[in-house]
Amino acid sequence: MQRNTIVLALVGALVVGLTGAGAVGQAEPAQAAMTRISPACASVPTTTTESDGIPGTIFYKRLQCLGSMAGYTGPIDGVMGPNSWIGASNQLAKGGYYQAPVAWGYESKDVVAALQRWAAAHGRYSGPIDGVWGPNSYRGAAWALNRAF
Repeated sequence: MQRNTIVLALVGALVVGLTGAGAVGQAEPAQAAMTRISPACASVPTTTTESDGIPGTIFYKRLQCLGSMAGYTGPIDGVMGPNSWIGASNQLAKGGYYQAPVAWGYESKDVVAALQRWAAAHGRYSGPIDGVWGPNSYRGAAWALNRAF
């Protein structure tokens, strides 16, 4: 009986320890907040940029939704401000696509190159990773954005 009690106590301590370390159960609150997408993204439709290569408001809303997975908390309105670009850059960095040392708050060549890398990794972009937008870059990024969430 005493042996069973000791075994149960050890198992209980192990479960508590693993749960507290984040190995079992839900992610820690800070970590979960960094991967949670904005609730406003539920109503954002897919973008036609995937087929026509022309970005519009929906394309940029989906880009903001991507950024919301890395801490962007602003409106999902398709108007890309500094925080929208930083959020998108940070999310792309989490996947290893953004390789610049600093996430800039504008549409830099580094951000575009990261989106090109991301699209290429999804098999939807085969052009140069040069940080310059073109119809194929937009199509590839839109394809990945339409399937990211």
